[in-house]
Order: sequence, then C-alpha cells, then structure tokens
Amino acid sequence: MIDFDAPQPMCIDPEARYVAVFDTSEGEMSFELTASETPLTVNNFVTLARWGYYDDTLLFRTDPSIDIIQGGSPHTNSASDPGPGYTIPDEPAFEVDPATGALTGPYRYQPGQLVMARSAGENSAGAQFFLTTGPDTALLDSQGTYVVFGSTDDAGLAVAQSIIGLHEPGGSLGGAPSRDVTVRSVTIEES
Repeated sequence: MIDFDAPQPMCIDPEARYVAVFDTSEGEMSFELTASETPLTVNNFVTLARWGYYDDTLLFRTDPSIDIIQGGSPHTNSASDPGPGYTIPDEPAFEVDPATGALTGPYRYQPGQLVMARSAGENSAGAQFFLTTGPDTALLDSQGTYVVFGSTDDAGLAVAQSIIGLHEPGGSLGGAPSRDVTVRSVTIEES
C-alpha cells in the first residue's frame, strides 16, 4: 500500500529495539532505529515499511557533493514523488532563524545515518529518506533539520559507499547511480 489518508497511528513501542534491514540489489544494510529519541519518525518509517511502501523502489539519487543517497519514492522513483498522502511533525519542533526566516534544527550528520528527507517548510517530511555515506554530509549541519532516525554498521556503510560509487552526474539534484539500484524490501526486526 502506498497511498494513505493520514499519518500512521502509533504502532511501535518507543522503548523497544527496531532494526530496518534494507535488501538492495547492491547488498544488505541494517539500520538500528532511534525509537526512543524520534518515536514519531521511527513509527512512520516502520509502519510504511511493514505496508511494503519501500519494496521494489529505486535509490534514485546520489549526490557526492553532500555524500547522500536518496530513496523512498514508490510513485515516481524521483524527488518529485507526492509521498504517502500526509506529512509528519518535525522531531523536535525546529526553530525559525529570525534573521533569515529559515528553519534550524539540532541534527549533525556523519557517515552511516538513515535520515528523513524533507522540503524547506515545517513538518514537511513524509516517506523519502537519505543515507549518509561520507564526511561531506556534514555540510548539511548548518540546516540541521533533516531528522536522523537510524544508523548502520561498517558493513552497511560499505554497501552505501559502493552505491554512491556508482554515481553519474546529471539533473538538478546531483545525479543518480549508473545502473538501477533497487530496494527489494525493507524488513523491520523488533526486539
């Protein structure tokens, strides 16, 4: 199921341990999710994954200038995907810089993170995500508004780095892998 009328109901136990296992055409990555720190974001991702929202989708964007890979767009396999039909609240609520009017948040980025993609507006994340693959992802620190909700181990990071290694420049968002990189499934392990 990829279309919904409203945000997902709370289905997770914020005190439980959740691991999202990405089975991709380039290898497997497991991300330990931060359910206790970002329960709304983790609940949204876990519930969408359990609905099969991310199955057979592409990791459609690579951008080595900020060391990210983007996915989570089953309708269009692009950044213009309309999303699941709703957006979720920022976690925590972000502040507005009085000088610029831009949102600012507390997040800092390093390789191996699972992060929600968003537009510039408040509470604008829905389903798209990105994976951080290298040190240049820290260039996003000045915004700090992309919610980090998971991290992988060295093996998962190696897979992510091999995917960004397929980068071919092009388009308005930096580029894409030189061949289709498919997320076959995202399985949630709960303990």
